[in-house]
Amino acid sequence: MKIGKVDMKPLRLWSLIGALVVLYFLAGKLGLQFAFLNSSATAVWPPTGIALAAVLLLGYRVAPAVLIGAFLVNITTTGSLLSSLGIASGNTLEAVVGAFLVNRYAGGIAAFNRARDILSFSFLAGLVSTAISATIGVTSLALTGYAETSQLGAIWLTWWLGDAAGALIVAPLILLWGTTRNLGQLRQRPAESILLLLTIVAVGALVFVYSGLNRYPLPFLCIPPLVWAAFRFGQREVATGVAILSAIAGWATVSGWGPFVMQSENESLLLLQAFMGTIAAMTLPVAALIWERKAVELERGVLLERERAARADAEAANLAKDEFLAMLSHELRNPLAAIGNATQVLVDLERQHAFGGRAVEIIHRQTKHLSRLVDDLLDVGRVTAGKIVLTRLRVNLADVVEKSLAVYLVAGRLQDYRTEVELAPVWVNGDADRLSQIIDNLLTNSIKYTPAGGLIRVQTLLDGDEAVMRITDSGIGIAPDLLPRVFDLFTQEQRSLDRAQGGIGVGLTLVRRLVELHGGRVDAYSEGVSKGSTFSVRLPRAESRRTEEPSLSPVVRPTPAMRILIVEDDADGREALRMQLVMSGYEVHEAIDGESGLELVQRLQPDVVLLDIGLPGLDGYEVARRLKSAQICPRLVAITGYGRPEDHERAMTAGFDQHLTKPVDYDELQRALESRK
Repeated sequence: MKIGKVDMKPLRLWSLIGALVVLYFLAGKLGLQFAFLNSSATAVWPPTGIALAAVLLLGYRVAPAVLIGAFLVNITTTGSLLSSLGIASGNTLEAVVGAFLVNRYAGGIAAFNRARDILSFSFLAGLVSTAISATIGVTSLALTGYAETSQLGAIWLTWWLGDAAGALIVAPLILLWGTTRNLGQLRQRPAESILLLLTIVAVGALVFVYSGLNRYPLPFLCIPPLVWAAFRFGQREVATGVAILSAIAGWATVSGWGPFVMQSENESLLLLQAFMGTIAAMTLPVAALIWERKAVELERGVLLERERAARADAEAANLAKDEFLAMLSHELRNPLAAIGNATQVLVDLERQHAFGGRAVEIIHRQTKHLSRLVDDLLDVGRVTAGKIVLTRLRVNLADVVEKSLAVYLVAGRLQDYRTEVELAPVWVNGDADRLSQIIDNLLTNSIKYTPAGGLIRVQTLLDGDEAVMRITDSGIGIAPDLLPRVFDLFTQEQRSLDRAQGGIGVGLTLVRRLVELHGGRVDAYSEGVSKGSTFSVRLPRAESRRTEEPSLSPVVRPTPAMRILIVEDDADGREALRMQLVMSGYEVHEAIDGESGLELVQRLQPDVVLLDIGLPGLDGYEVARRLKSAQICPRLVAITGYGRPEDHERAMTAGFDQHLTKPVDYDELQRALESRK
């Protein structure tokens, strides 16, 4: 096997050389049939195109075949051994230099893919390298006495123009068919392909053969079918059309027909070759430009389709994320609601054991903490998606800070710290609830990272046109490498395994985004680890004019006659809420799904229905719609784990009078129960 493989390479090379020698010899003999000025010079010389294409496709190793073929053509025609060797050397050098220039400056065998490379090919291979063969050939004839001195100029022009026509007409035909094996547009448009071929032949016959039109200058009619080929098929079909027209025109011109017939046959062929070479050099770049543009449009279409698919995927992923967060909220809020309601029941009972009271306080505190974590996580997603809308009022930032501090003091969360509070009246246009959320997160952050006995200072002040709220602590500080990223999502200081500080790394991110929604900025400063930290919130200052703040409805103890129906599928949550309401003196009834809820509403005629949304069978929205359509109108309060703004809007549209999110604060629930429609 190894010996056979070694022997095959030279065998294949010599086979290629032999085939090229034969092809070159036959094409040369055909071309010399039109040598009217000198037996060695002709205006029709296809071997130039054959040799150039062979060297480009097969490499410089086939150059000997060009040399042998050219020598045989000349030695068997007219001339001596010396003149034949000179002419053969010129022909070979022409092919080698032409291939080198095309490879270097015109894209090689891909020269016909781009318009500018075709123009480079036409100049380098069609005009420059062909001058080498013409010059060496004419010099060889002159030195060996086979050309008269007076004819040298005419012979050189004939030689050069014949070679140039071969390079511009024959070489593209071979290269394009040799590098593109599939039929492409020809296979896709067979009927149109045949029609185009017939049109080219018909135009060639009409312009160059039909005697009735010989006196009219109609060669321009060759251009339209070639432009057709350029637009609908491509460069290969244009080169084929040029070659067909050239063959018809050459035969007709030599026969004495057509618009290029002059006083001598050589003159006629020179004019014809100049025309066909020009046509080839013009139409091939046009075809390349057209298909370059089509390729760009196709690529643009593919990219656009990918962009649309990517956008659809991103939108689907975003929708899935929102749905996941909503479901996460719902699933977390259900147990939270049960725990919170049960805790409230225990709080209202007489504590018979000190440990029991402390356990109740722990449960109550941790429930609120877990609820706050869920709210922060969801709010980060809402702010990122642009789904939080601020309810702006003119508020005193100092009042908001004071109320937040009061909550922390009552809960005992600041009792282990030294606190300094300096609150100057500063007014801003802001959402009081969101401002309170900002303050709570910053206070929680300071409490987390300040050891017991440390200092926490809270200030509000004016600084030019800005209202400033500043919280400074003497805690563990912030490392220099962490400081630039302290507001990034899920960024936290390196924790020990006990994770004493807790948290999920979203609080400061939420602070920054809420501050930015208010048109302000938040900055963090720390001198380093163990040197404390300072967080400063800066908001645009508003005029110092107090507006009426909406007052909350006072909590009114219920009248015993109020009848409440709870429709909730979660057994623990339903039982805990029932106990809580019964202890407050309400008459309470229960239903576990939408169907039974509708039945009980019709039978009991309750004053208020506390209705969950995520019920089996009929969901809460459908229950509300059916009650409204039947004109059964108790007060409908949605109590649900779905807490997004769009969930609230959907509940109002379905017919609910109020929308509360689990876990519900009991005072808020009582206000909802006592409200009148």
